[in-house]
Amino acid sequence: MSEEFQWTGDEQHDLLAERFEKMLEAGEYAYFDAEEFEAIIEHYQDSFDAANIRLAIEHAIRQHPDNASLKIRYARQLAFDNRFIEALEILNKLEVIEPNDVDIIMTKGSVYSMMMEFDKAVKVYKKALNLVDEDELEDVYATIAFEYENLGRFDKSIGYLKKALAINPRSEALLYEMGMCFEMLKKLDEGVAFFREFLDNDPYNIAAWFNLGLAYQNLELYEKSIDALEYVLALDHTHIPSYLSIAHAWSNLENYPKAIEVYEETFAYEKPDGMTYYYIGECYEKMKDYRLALVNYNKSLELDDNLAEPWAGIGIVFDEEGNTKTAIKYLNKAIELDPLNTEFLLIQADMFIKMEQYEKATACFNKIEEIDPNDPDLWLEHSNMHILRGDYEKAIQLLRTGMAFQTDNDEILYRLAVAYLLNKNHIQAFYYLEAALEMNFEGHTEMVAYYPEILLNDKVVELIALHQPKA
Repeated sequence: MSEEFQWTGDEQHDLLAERFEKMLEAGEYAYFDAEEFEAIIEHYQDSFDAANIRLAIEHAIRQHPDNASLKIRYARQLAFDNRFIEALEILNKLEVIEPNDVDIIMTKGSVYSMMMEFDKAVKVYKKALNLVDEDELEDVYATIAFEYENLGRFDKSIGYLKKALAINPRSEALLYEMGMCFEMLKKLDEGVAFFREFLDNDPYNIAAWFNLGLAYQNLELYEKSIDALEYVLALDHTHIPSYLSIAHAWSNLENYPKAIEVYEETFAYEKPDGMTYYYIGECYEKMKDYRLALVNYNKSLELDDNLAEPWAGIGIVFDEEGNTKTAIKYLNKAIELDPLNTEFLLIQADMFIKMEQYEKATACFNKIEEIDPNDPDLWLEHSNMHILRGDYEKAIQLLRTGMAFQTDNDEILYRLAVAYLLNKNHIQAFYYLEAALEMNFEGHTEMVAYYPEILLNDKVVELIALHQPKA
């Protein structure tokens, strides 16, 4: 490289890119050495200029056809352009010449990942473990962990995240990934144990305390969650995610005034956003203070009228105040913004039922079934519409369909018992009641709340007593 250019900063990169662009405009040939081309390519990458990245790489390969570093960049660009086979052909040829080149191997792994060939990506990245320097091991372990996440192998991912954390225990990103993996595996107790042990060795780690708080919250141990998250705030009083999570916990504990107080504390550290006002509005709604609920829902929409939640919230308030016709219009807007939100569709279905617009309610239920037949409320709410109308056969048909999707949902079994009893089919009613009691005895209380008259049947009372857990 000439002494005129010593590539130590953006200014020199800008000058090189300017020279390159003048060459293109003039349609003439100008020579750049390999390092200069790398600087030009990086300049365009920093500005996300895909067209000039491609041009720079094409000219670079033309001038330096045997340069391995430029060929790797070329392979990466081919992969970004979805030309995966061509990219792999280049990398495979390079690997024959340089079998221990880490850049070649890591790039090859990333190409397989982009192809969604995650198993192959893992195998390639594992080869790199024996080749990288010690200070690069963390990144490779983390990369393998992410590929296992792509495969849904969160157990494997945790193993590699632990290896990466052993090298860099202060990595917030790795700790957040660890928390997510425990959540996906539904091993929240193990997550709590991991973060508690981690904090024994590093008691001032904010990310570990935060993830411990989230794990407790997912376990519905809200008081413990608040304790852990307040420790985060003791270490960093500006940690907004902790304020929001504490507020969510207070809301789940039905202490809505305290939740509102904590939500509003965030305003001292960042500008209010639409979702925070929505959460405040939701708290007021649950307190049945509909005036302040509407005030905050409207503040939310003033900041971002593309948020679906406040539109739905306003609809719920109108419905609670008896103006269901107007409420439906707001739910329409929420569903327009978030058409796959099954909760909104369930709420709107309930509104249509109130208006005795059963065909429209059925359309909502059918849409939910298309989106997520495993929605736990779908089959109960849809069948309830038919039970209310006295069409017990249709309710039974729907519940049996739901049972095929949700084999472990005891609420469906209990509701089937009610529907069969209402339809005068006592044998089937007792069959499903017994199955439900064996699956989850405590669930019968919700059945009784739904249909108290069921306790007038002596056989039902006898079955409940028979399955009463022994002290």
